[in-house]
Amino acid sequence: MAQNTIFVPLILAKKMNLKHFISLFFICIICLFNSYKTNAQDLIPQAESVEEKEVDSTQVQPEAIPLINIVRQIKETNKNIKTIQRKIKIPADIRKIDSLLHTYSEFLKIEGKRTEHFMKANPNGQKVDNTMVTWTGYSSYLSGWMAKVNDQEERNSILIEDILLKDKIWKLSYQNAIKRQVPIEVLEGIKNTLNEVEITKNTILENNNYYLKLENKLSEQTNYIEDITSELLALKNSDVYQLLHKRHPSIWKTSFTKSETDIAEKEEIDSLNTQSDKIPNLGTNYISSVIPFLIFIAIFAFTLRYFKRGFLKYPYEDKDETIIVAKNIILNQTYLCVLFLSFLFAEIFLSNLPRLFKDSLTLLTLLTAIPLLTPIMSEKFKKILYFVTLFYILDTAKTYFWYSSLGYRLYILTESIIVIAILYHFTSPYIKTLKSLEKGFGKLLFRLVPAVYILTIISIISNIFGYTNLTDITLKISTQGSLITMLFYTIALIINGIAISIIHRHFTVKHTYNAVERKSIEIKVLKRIRIMMYILWGIFFLGMIELLRPTLTFLGDILSEPYKMGSLTFTLGAIVSFSFTLFVAFSLTKLVSFLINDGDGILRFLKLPKGIPAAISLVIRYFIIGFGTILALSALGIDLSKFNLMAGALGVGIGFGLQNIVSNFISGLILVFERPILPGDTVEVNNLLGTVSRIGIRASNISTFDGSEVVVPNNNLISNDLINWTLSNNTKRIEILIGTTYDSDPNQILKILTEVALECDFLLKDPAPRALFNDFGDSSLNFRLLFWVHYELGLQAKSDISIGIYNRFKEEGIEIPFPQRDLNLRNVPESFNLIPPQNTTETPVDLAKTDNEKEDVEALDKNLKRPIIEPIKTDIDSDGSDSDGDGAK
Repeated sequence: MAQNTIFVPLILAKKMNLKHFISLFFICIICLFNSYKTNAQDLIPQAESVEEKEVDSTQVQPEAIPLINIVRQIKETNKNIKTIQRKIKIPADIRKIDSLLHTYSEFLKIEGKRTEHFMKANPNGQKVDNTMVTWTGYSSYLSGWMAKVNDQEERNSILIEDILLKDKIWKLSYQNAIKRQVPIEVLEGIKNTLNEVEITKNTILENNNYYLKLENKLSEQTNYIEDITSELLALKNSDVYQLLHKRHPSIWKTSFTKSETDIAEKEEIDSLNTQSDKIPNLGTNYISSVIPFLIFIAIFAFTLRYFKRGFLKYPYEDKDETIIVAKNIILNQTYLCVLFLSFLFAEIFLSNLPRLFKDSLTLLTLLTAIPLLTPIMSEKFKKILYFVTLFYILDTAKTYFWYSSLGYRLYILTESIIVIAILYHFTSPYIKTLKSLEKGFGKLLFRLVPAVYILTIISIISNIFGYTNLTDITLKISTQGSLITMLFYTIALIINGIAISIIHRHFTVKHTYNAVERKSIEIKVLKRIRIMMYILWGIFFLGMIELLRPTLTFLGDILSEPYKMGSLTFTLGAIVSFSFTLFVAFSLTKLVSFLINDGDGILRFLKLPKGIPAAISLVIRYFIIGFGTILALSALGIDLSKFNLMAGALGVGIGFGLQNIVSNFISGLILVFERPILPGDTVEVNNLLGTVSRIGIRASNISTFDGSEVVVPNNNLISNDLINWTLSNNTKRIEILIGTTYDSDPNQILKILTEVALECDFLLKDPAPRALFNDFGDSSLNFRLLFWVHYELGLQAKSDISIGIYNRFKEEGIEIPFPQRDLNLRNVPESFNLIPPQNTTETPVDLAKTDNEKEDVEALDKNLKRPIIEPIKTDIDSDGSDSDGDGAK
């Protein structure tokens, strides 16, 4: 309950203003402190709590079955018991494990003795690493057996609870039947059912004991493997394998002759190998791993082919070199990508293969990577990939042979000389070649060539003077560093191609999209892939130079160090886990929003109604955020059951301070599921006309046609009158009102209006345009032209047709009348002449001769200051219609 209650506030926290957030923060801190204080007080023993036993209300209390249902329950219980008895039978796989365990134990003992002699033979560090990998494989083999046994134990633990409950119920039912004196036949049926329940219960308990014994045997062997691994690790960490430890004498003091100790150890190991070969084959089942591997590769091959068809169907050009390379690797090298990833993933799915097969798969992976990389490399450096593969063969071969001390040192000395020779061949002259390279990853690698020279020279010198530990690590960096760089660069190219293919498919199926947005997404995705590859490369490099384990141990100690602030204890690891979980959750929500947020997403094949993909996307994103938040809090070590009091406080806070936020949140859910508006719809609300660009948690964005972005709370869209011009369809009826003189022929006018409308390309043919005679106006014959267009073309269509009507009327000589009004004249003297005198500037007062005449003229002038012309009020416009002039209703 606490998880569900806290879910909403966590989502809404990022939408609150600063005042609300601070208030809510202090409420949470106070409630959390009180909850910890209360839990601490609960730890104090109390006499009353010791004596009284509370009954757990969540547990089902057994009761006798009513006699009216007893016969039917006997039948159902017997049927259920048969099903349980079939499930609790010991599987053949478990019995096979039991039969093979003794043989496998003998095999591990021989391998342990061989490892002991191996450690006495002073092996090099690489052989020790290979031996540790071998014992790790043994451990994973036993872990698989242990997992199967544990699965059976967990199943039995669930079944035993059901059986114990049935046992109590049928005992009570049997006693109740005796008291009620039921017929002997029914009583016998109850007794038989109770016996079957008892037998089943005993069988489960016996099988559990069997599984426990088998699990104990497996645990003993697992502990034995862990002891051997610990001894190997201690040997690897000893002073003998320190970088500057002189393990061997100088090379001129060494001979090919093996010491008696080395010969004795070699003979003992050969003897143990012979004993190991006599042990019967354990019959490793590779089919269970091969089938999932083949299914995975088939799905991957189909996906890459689908992406390739996308590039062929929707051609795509870009000037960015990285994007061009990513596109071409999917478009032109699809099957090579499938082959490369098949060999790469085979090592993961088929982890129990012998080491020789694994090394062979790695070699095939490198050989497949060469044709993927050569098209993007300059002609001078293409052949260096073959030498990288050669070095892998040389490094791997020395692990399968037992060399004398001098033989091994001469082997790695020869390998170091070959490295220098190849570097000189491909990089000389260095300065000139460096300047000829363009900026990029290739130039970065070329700048590291001097470091490889130095490392190789150090390996040669240290080998000569007997510091073979330093020789091994420096030569490994020089050869295997280029190997993992080659592999990871190929993987990065393929992932880039897949990412560009997904983005290409997503955008090209859209009717319209923003090219700038697409380019921005491509750059961000490629950047994140590059960062991820650098991190993985760094991890593998640390493992190669044997620093990964110490690094992880060091980081683990730091992250697990507890810190205390008041009564709160936390670790840096918990904070990192919390942050990483939230980062992954929000990244997944962005990915889901990108893929299925509209009808053009990956769900377009389902042909869902408009708005359903957006609703599905919203539900998935809310689920990811909620589940991710719960996991993050769990990773932080917070007990969610302690949030009961805080949830109540949050409820009060929501009731007082967050009413509008919750109202808008619920309104947003209604908008998503009821779908009165959808992204892309043209809506009109509160005198606001625009296109819905996004429906969010609290508010929706409406882009107006004048370029502004208006944020409208979701509650306003629900509670106010809303006009959606494009909900079910985006067609709109346009009306044009026009008047002509009474001399015109109405039939001709209707014909002209229809013809002009049909000539417009924007009009819908169905329904067809209609020209109608409206009424007889005071000064004109009034007509109406009605036609249907797509909403976004309405203004243009109305403009084009209006101009077409004007031009056609002008050609036909049809007149559009001007406004006609009647005028009334009042208070005009008989002597007043409306015609002004010509060519004079004298006023009437100046022309008067006597004083009486001047007074009459002044009175007349005073009277003329009133309006002598008044228009007759009318309710019609110039075209005789009662429209407001916009032509739309």
